[in-house]
Amino acid sequence: MKTYLLSATSVIFLSVIVSLVIPEGKLHKTIIFVMRMICILVLIQPITGIFKISSSVIDNPTFDYEYICKVYSDNQSEQLEKLLFNKFAAESDCNVLVGYDKGEFKVESVSVELNEKNNEIITEIYEYLAELKYINITVYAKSD
Repeated sequence: MKTYLLSATSVIFLSVIVSLVIPEGKLHKTIIFVMRMICILVLIQPITGIFKISSSVIDNPTFDYEYICKVYSDNQSEQLEKLLFNKFAAESDCNVLVGYDKGEFKVESVSVELNEKNNEIITEIYEYLAELKYINITVYAKSD
């Protein structure tokens, strides 16, 4: 702030000196206009600083990737439960863990807990999820 006030005062002082020193003539009005424009630009400099994008803003985004991953995981889990119910008529509790790595959201693991104990369906669901290219798949029956 101190630097800004010093530069604003200097420019205004220089403008006054120039307007007193230059002789009346054809260029007088043009030089006065230019000096006034310079004064205005210096005075509004703090306002223009608001609109600048610095590299630190780009390097440190303000996104909360943990929250986004949680929302994405919850949504994927819900959709997988619906898919398994429609495909296998099996009620389940799914947990799809989504993580953010190198600019991409990736599924890190899938866990499916079936409400019934049927080894045949467990195997079918495991194979189905493997076909869908899921990784770290766990399919198990709910324990009583």
